[in-house]
Amino acid sequence: MAEYDLTSPLLSPRSSDQLQTVLTVDEDSEPSDQSPSNHQPPLQTHNDEKTTLTSSNPYAFLGSDAHSVPAPTTVDPFRNGTPFISGVYEAVKIVLCLPIMLLRLVLFGACLAVGYIATRIALEGWKDKQNPMPKWRCRIMWVTRICARFILFSFGYQWIRRKGKPAPREIAPIVVSNHVSYIEPIFYFYELFPTIVASESHDSMPFVGTIIRAMQ
Repeated sequence: MAEYDLTSPLLSPRSSDQLQTVLTVDEDSEPSDQSPSNHQPPLQTHNDEKTTLTSSNPYAFLGSDAHSVPAPTTVDPFRNGTPFISGVYEAVKIVLCLPIMLLRLVLFGACLAVGYIATRIALEGWKDKQNPMPKWRCRIMWVTRICARFILFSFGYQWIRRKGKPAPREIAPIVVSNHVSYIEPIFYFYELFPTIVASESHDSMPFVGTIIRAMQ
């Protein structure tokens, strides 16, 4: 077996009698109306025998079929993709769903008001931020927890499926979760009533700041 050093090439050069393939992709000088995913420039193949082939498939020389690039599937969050109201059927659905929307708004407002009042009662006269909240104050917060579940119901979460069972606080006292929307904090508040880690600026938010103080 031949020995190689750092200066010797890893591949032996081709002999002059072997055919060599050179691929040249021509760019169109004029703009095209087709999308980049569907437009493929012509391909020219040259070898030592001066043969020129033109094909719309750049992988033809490998014996492969044409390859099409799929359109991107990423949703643009800054573009409104809601379809316009068209037809009598869509208009009738909107009219029939208006009372349901009003009921949900009334339920949301009532639960928010009751939960806020219960939280203010639980915080009344409590200034100690170094020790845990007394048990009787935490029991008052159960009213706010039930209101949080009804708020989720007004948002459309009639039933929340759970997989598994959370470990007791003595075994796993810390819950780490992705915060991707405004739904999971409300759910965790109702389900676990944890002491959350939040920025101090959240304390000045209306309604939410009061509940955050009650969650210590």
